[in-house]
Amino acid sequence: SVLISALDALFANMIAESNTSDTSKSMKKRLRDAFGYENGLYEAIPHLLVFLQGDTSIAHPSPTMGSKKPNQIEFMLCRLIGAITSDEIPVIIYLDDLQWADQATLDLIGMLMLDPSITYFGILGCYRDNEVDKRHPLFGLLEAIRLNGAPLASIHVGPIERECVNSIVSDTLCLPPSLCRPLSTVIHQKAGGVILFVIRFLNSLNKQGHLVYCLESRRWTWDLEKIKSERVSEDFVVHTTLQMNSLPKPFQTGLMIAACLGSNFNGPILRKAIEENELEVDSFIKSGKDGGYIEESESGSYRWTHDQIQQAAYNLILPTQRESFHYHLGRRLLKNSANCDMNGDFLFMIVENMNRGTDLKLNRDEMTQLARLNLQAGNEAMSTSGFHSAAKYLQQGINLLSKDSWIHEYDLTIQLYDAALDTYYTAGQFSNFEVAVKQPLTHAICFEDKLNSYHHLVRFLTASGRSEEALETCLSVLRTLGVEISPNANAESLLTEAISVKEIIRNSHIHNLLDLPKMEDFDKMAAMTFLNTAVLCSYETNEFTFFFVICRMVKLSVRHGLCSISAVAFSLYGALLTCPIISDFDESYEMGRLALRAIDTLDAFMMKQQVFLFFYGSIAHCKDPLQASAPKLLEGYEAAFALGDMESVTAHLQLYAGVAVWGCGEKLTKAEEIVRIHAKRMLQHKQVVSCKNILIHLQQATELIGLHEDVYSTFLNISEEEFFRQEMNCRGAHTMKLILHTCRMYLAVMRGNMELAAREYESNGAEYQGGIRFIGTITRVFLAGLVGFFVARKQTSDVEKWIHVGVRSMDTMKSWTEDSSWNYEHRLFLLEAEYYFFKGDKHEHLASAKYKQSIAAAKKHKFKNDEGLAAQKAAVFHRHYNRKKEALTNFQHAKACYESWGAEGLVKEIEIKIASLSQ
Repeated sequence: SVLISALDALFANMIAESNTSDTSKSMKKRLRDAFGYENGLYEAIPHLLVFLQGDTSIAHPSPTMGSKKPNQIEFMLCRLIGAITSDEIPVIIYLDDLQWADQATLDLIGMLMLDPSITYFGILGCYRDNEVDKRHPLFGLLEAIRLNGAPLASIHVGPIERECVNSIVSDTLCLPPSLCRPLSTVIHQKAGGVILFVIRFLNSLNKQGHLVYCLESRRWTWDLEKIKSERVSEDFVVHTTLQMNSLPKPFQTGLMIAACLGSNFNGPILRKAIEENELEVDSFIKSGKDGGYIEESESGSYRWTHDQIQQAAYNLILPTQRESFHYHLGRRLLKNSANCDMNGDFLFMIVENMNRGTDLKLNRDEMTQLARLNLQAGNEAMSTSGFHSAAKYLQQGINLLSKDSWIHEYDLTIQLYDAALDTYYTAGQFSNFEVAVKQPLTHAICFEDKLNSYHHLVRFLTASGRSEEALETCLSVLRTLGVEISPNANAESLLTEAISVKEIIRNSHIHNLLDLPKMEDFDKMAAMTFLNTAVLCSYETNEFTFFFVICRMVKLSVRHGLCSISAVAFSLYGALLTCPIISDFDESYEMGRLALRAIDTLDAFMMKQQVFLFFYGSIAHCKDPLQASAPKLLEGYEAAFALGDMESVTAHLQLYAGVAVWGCGEKLTKAEEIVRIHAKRMLQHKQVVSCKNILIHLQQATELIGLHEDVYSTFLNISEEEFFRQEMNCRGAHTMKLILHTCRMYLAVMRGNMELAAREYESNGAEYQGGIRFIGTITRVFLAGLVGFFVARKQTSDVEKWIHVGVRSMDTMKSWTEDSSWNYEHRLFLLEAEYYFFKGDKHEHLASAKYKQSIAAAKKHKFKNDEGLAAQKAAVFHRHYNRKKEALTNFQHAKACYESWGAEGLVKEIEIKIASLSQ
């Protein structure tokens, strides 16, 4: 990527200037904060490592992760740019010829320009507007940047003016401008003011004898009439090709070969490309440099002085002969190369040239050889994260296969399809994926050869929202691998399974689990992979199947040895133990801590984001303060983004938003800012479904803050009502619907609109259903209890039903409080207060005491949101008993809490109630 090269050059310049200045030291600190001890960019940007070598904390960097997903690359580069730039070091990257940039480069440019965390950064890009219309990807990028509000300025650079041409001619011929004006006027007219054309036209006039140096007068002279009559093509490339046609044939051959080698080439490669006695390479290079066609770079290789000169040289090859010329050039390079040379750009050069000749009548052996080379090039491109290039090579390799390749070239065929499926999925080429995945599933001769295809198919189905199909496929594969999971599991069978797992763990002793041997059996390791994949799709479709998947992962790990996925299994099992059907919070916490240690012990760093998700999302708050989970969930989010695990990215953001708003009561404006930034980032990464989940939390935060903004309109160009209608009518999307109802219910409760909260509860049944204790579960239990007691107090019918809802929530909160009074005590007190309020006048004093206890506990444990809510509920309670003074005091207390929390939207509503009481 040109951006990677530009960044490497930037660090090379910084090393050359100074590596010990205060500016460099501060940049090193920012880089260390951004990347910690690992940086997968060292291989791509070697000068970054050199720049940081003096820093002892990264003296021994971790090895690179090899092939990275597009989201990983974009994320890491955004982090890198954000760490580099500051008010002391603003950075501008200059990129030329953007009309030729590929889609991956354009996507990255857009990401860098729109990333809200990057400041003091700009891109100066140049492109030929005659080659960019509204259908060109660059035009779409510029429109997207403009629509997203990033500063964008356009400068049109046209042909140079007549006086500029006169200055060039005057300086070149060492004559006064007045003497050169008649000549320069003609040259400007002929060359159209294109500076490259002007210079080449001057050279051609000299070679044709129309512009010569006169020894007698000791100055340059010219024949103006002959120059005027000179027929010149308006197209510079055509003109230059015509000029090249007059050069010696061997030199023309060298130009044609060099044009096919690309914009850069070196002497050794040129020698391999030329037939014996066809051309003297050193002589060609000297003539090429003297003629202004090529120039030597700092690295010792050669490059064309301009891309249009390269195009002119390429046009020397007759169109009817180009396919053959490319193919035989590639064959010659291959023939003259050793196996050790067959990598990187040289491999791509061979394959690119040979691929241009695939329409020739190649025999079977030639097609098989070229298919194998495309497989090699595709794997090489994947190893450097060139996914779109890899997809092109692998598709070409598949196209070259014969109809009976599954019989006669089986190994090559299965390798091509395996690599292609990985590339298509990673590059988002889903139409190609759906076509290709059918082939190995139909023709592979053994089940093991189908596993890779099944794995990618499940990922594809899950990402496409087809979770039920994904789960069905997973369970089918697992059955073949010897792992049976019934799709008809229920609470009773789950309890039996959970007890058996507890017994297995007890016999092995939790503290000794990490000492178990390494898993070696291929089928068992494959099963662990598919079980881990099944976690996401089963969570969306079948809760009991989800729990059974967790139990099977733990059993396989304990009975057959540990692998990196075992760390995830232990964290999942810890989360499972928080369910009310088991409710073993001590063992849950112990298993969660074990999973964290397993990240290091099992070298499971690629699983860190999943372990963090379940430990800090559902286990940690069984014992630890809920507030401590928020930064850890953001850390897990960063780890997931760095690995390109977009499913975990979404889950971490959802949990963070829930903890930040519903749970920890930190400054609301800070939470809103963080959620907004990451919602933008998700949309920039084209993760629309994930962005929708985050926007639900963002809309809730903006309303609490008092911002009059419809974030769905801001981000998705649809209204909140339309968004709600679409999602409620959408098949599946269970998690999103649950989040949407919970947020709406929470807003109604915080605003004191309990009637609306009750309608929201009934429309979705948004109560605690017995699952893992995520922050959303905790919130729904709490809200359901408040709604239940309120409706029971207000209605004369269905009182028993609503009391049951309230009491069940209160009992659940009581059991949680026994393990973590910090997180749940104040909410239990508030539910008890509402319960006694419902019980009537005889329990008035108990209700009053419980409100005070709830306010005091929330204050002590730093839950400003819940402190305000308890005070608000207490005010309603006292107003009911006509204690105006106490009601006013509690409303004022609630206002102060909401002000401290940053919920100005709630403050305004409380002020109305205060004003009403004060009358």
